[in-house]
Amino acid sequence: MQLWRLCKRKHLETAFQGLGGLYAPGRWTPQGFRCVYTSESLALASLEVFVRIESDKIPLVAIRAFLAEGTAVQTIEPAMLPEDWQAVRAYPHLQALGREWLESLRAPVLKVPSAIVPVEYNYLLNPAHSELQLHTDPPQKFCFDRRVWKPRNH
Repeated sequence: MQLWRLCKRKHLETAFQGLGGLYAPGRWTPQGFRCVYTSESLALASLEVFVRIESDKIPLVAIRAFLAEGTAVQTIEPAMLPEDWQAVRAYPHLQALGREWLESLRAPVLKVPSAIVPVEYNYLLNPAHSELQLHTDPPQKFCFDRRVWKPRNH
């Protein structure tokens, strides 16, 4: 399975260690837990990052990763979630699901719907899971097209 990760260039060496989770919570994981957020496409990975950054001056890299064949994947479908799961107020519920997955060690990968594009999926990787095996292509410099930064008149 092919996955994509977009990260700040300064975090390239630790991109698949999940260290960010030790310092900040994510939609699916509470603070204090290592977890690596990836996406099924570079387009989705770029949207997931774009909604969180405020400047085109941040150097980014795109990394394509490949999971070993047969890697176990636990799946959460939108139908399994509360109606308001995309809202910030649903974070505690989603973080509880992520924490349970991380602690259970049932699968090294958790497939979750994207809050930005709910018919597409992000893949959370548990770097502490003994069965997580992946290899990566060399990182590629990534820049958003300048048009995405232009002001909108609505």
